[in-house]
Amino acid sequence: MTKILVNTLRAGKYYNQPVYLDDKYILFSPETPLNDEVLNRLKRWSIDYIYSDGEPLDDRHSGSHEEADDNGEQMITGLESEISDSSGSGDSQRFFVESLNFLERVFSIYVKQGSVSFSEVTDQVKKIIEQVNARRQYMLRITEFNADSHNYIVVHSVKATILAVAIGTTMRMPNHKLIELGTATLMHEIGMIKLPSQIYMSNKMLNQTEKKAITAHTVLGYKTLKQNSFPMSVCLGVLECRENVDGTGYPRGLTGDRISSYGKIINIASTYAALTSKRPFRGAFNGHSSIMDMLKRKGTMYDENALRVLILILSVYPLGTYVLLQNGCRGMVVETNEGNYRAPKVRILVGPNDSKQQDHMVVNTEASNYGIVRPLSNEEISKVKKIAATK
Repeated sequence: MTKILVNTLRAGKYYNQPVYLDDKYILFSPETPLNDEVLNRLKRWSIDYIYSDGEPLDDRHSGSHEEADDNGEQMITGLESEISDSSGSGDSQRFFVESLNFLERVFSIYVKQGSVSFSEVTDQVKKIIEQVNARRQYMLRITEFNADSHNYIVVHSVKATILAVAIGTTMRMPNHKLIELGTATLMHEIGMIKLPSQIYMSNKMLNQTEKKAITAHTVLGYKTLKQNSFPMSVCLGVLECRENVDGTGYPRGLTGDRISSYGKIINIASTYAALTSKRPFRGAFNGHSSIMDMLKRKGTMYDENALRVLILILSVYPLGTYVLLQNGCRGMVVETNEGNYRAPKVRILVGPNDSKQQDHMVVNTEASNYGIVRPLSNEEISKVKKIAATK
C-alpha cells in the first residue's frame, strides 16, 4: 500500500480504495469522504501517515450532506474506539504478564527458602489496584489475557486478584481493606505450590489421598502466611476461600456470616477465573455460561451480595464475550452498562451475512435492533475473528 502523509490530505476528498490506519485497521471506506473533524483528530493523535492502494478523487458522494456527516461521525466513533481499545488492551496485557512474572518469583523464593515478603506482595497488589482503577474495562477482560507459558496456579491467582479488587472497589472498601483483600487473593493458592502439579493439573478422577491433599491447601496457605507475619485477616481470607455459605465447603464447613468477607469474595473471584480457564479435563467456559452457572448456586455456594457485585462489574455478558445481536450482527462486549447488567455495550465486528464492518462502531444493546440474542460458540468466534482480520 502507498504511504500517505496526513498533512497532505484535504477535506472533501475520498479514495477509490479503502484507507487504512495501519496494516490492520480500516480508517474509512471508498464511499466515505474525508472531513475536517477526522483530519483534526488524526493530527491530535499524532498520526503522521495513513495507507491505501487507492487514489484521491473529487467529492462525488451521491448522498446528502447530512448522510456524509452521519457516516463521518460513525467513522470517528469507531476509530476512537479502535485506537483506544488497541492501546488499552496492549498495556493491560503487558501489566498482566509483569504480574505473572512477579508472582512466579515470589513462589520460587517460597519453594526454595520458605519465605514470603509481605511488603513486596502488598506493593504489587497496590499496582494491581491502580491498574484496575485506571484501565477497568480492559483489565476485567481476563479471558483475553495470553499466558500459555506460565504455571496455571500463577495465572489463576493473578486473574482472581484482578476480579477481587474490582469487587472490593465497587463495594467501596476502605483502601487498607482493599489491599488486604488483594493480598489474600494473590496468595490464596500458595498452599498448592508444594503439591505435585500432576494433582491439580490432573485430567483423571482423584483418589482419596489426592483429594485430601487438595483440600488441605487452604490450611497450608494459612500456616505459611501466618509464619511469614501476614495480618491475621489476610491469613483467614486464604483459609476460608473455599468455604461455601451453606456449610458444604472446606476446611471447617463454615456457614453464612461465619465466613469472612475476604473469603466470600475470593471464593467468587476464584471460581469465575477457574471456570473461564482451560483445564486438562475440560475446555474453558465462556463468561456468560460461567455467570449463569454461578447464579444457580447463589445463596448455597456463593454469597449473594458478592455475586451480585461480580455481575454488576462484568454484566451477564462479561467483557470480552462474543455475541449475536438481533439484527444479525456479531461483536464483542467492550463496556458494561451500570443501569442494565443485561445490556452491555458491544463493538460490532461482523455484519449480517458475514459482511466485514469497516468502522467497528460501538452500540448500546438496550436498543431493540441491537439486543443480544446469545453468546457465540467457539466455532462462531473463530469465524468472526477470521472475517474481522481480513482487509
